[in-house]
Amino acid sequence: MVRFVHIVSTAAAVALVLAGCGSEKSEPADSSSSSSTTSSSAAETTTSAAAAAGDDEQAIKDLVQAQADAFSEGDWDALGQLTCAKYREQASDPGSFLVPPISQFGTAQQAASMDVAELSGLLGEQFGSGVAPATLDRVAQAIVAYDEAAYQDAMLDLMTEAATLTIDKVDNIKITGDTATADVTVTRVMGDTPPSTSTESTPFVREDGEWLDCTNIAAAGS
Repeated sequence: MVRFVHIVSTAAAVALVLAGCGSEKSEPADSSSSSSTTSSSAAETTTSAAAAAGDDEQAIKDLVQAQADAFSEGDWDALGQLTCAKYREQASDPGSFLVPPISQFGTAQQAASMDVAELSGLLGEQFGSGVAPATLDRVAQAIVAYDEAAYQDAMLDLMTEAATLTIDKVDNIKITGDTATADVTVTRVMGDTPPSTSTESTPFVREDGEWLDCTNIAAAGS
């Protein structure tokens, strides 16, 4: 997009010069006219560059909001598509990075001795009233069965239902070519706990013309 804007601006400036040279009876342009043309071209270039930067900034802001929406919907495939190629597989399957290990509930033998209904109730107390009873039961059943895959899927759903994520602002955007950083301020509410607001510097890259988040969620989740 930026490249095409610069091509159009340059072509317009060249056309003005050729039009001035094409008239045999035209008088030489005085210095004030030449200066005016030069100033006008410089202003157009500056305006075009500013507009392009603004577009990139808006694209990054839109990306962050789209990520928040995908998280809220538990749409991990969509979240993966909003992530750079280097970390796309992580974002598409975040269970092994974001979900606490099933071993925190003890060994398989210890988990098998738990009561599903009681464990479901304890999970509800911990994660709040926003989680559906069916989701709590799925997590509890997966823990008792010590089914790692089912546990990760159910726990991701639980975390999505329990968490409310609000993007407060995306500012201090610094763009260098096809890389950028921005300070993203987010307010999170987990369950029935008070809101928690934090600001983190987030890396972005432009791939195939699209701005994508390039955060290593494996490192962030560790």
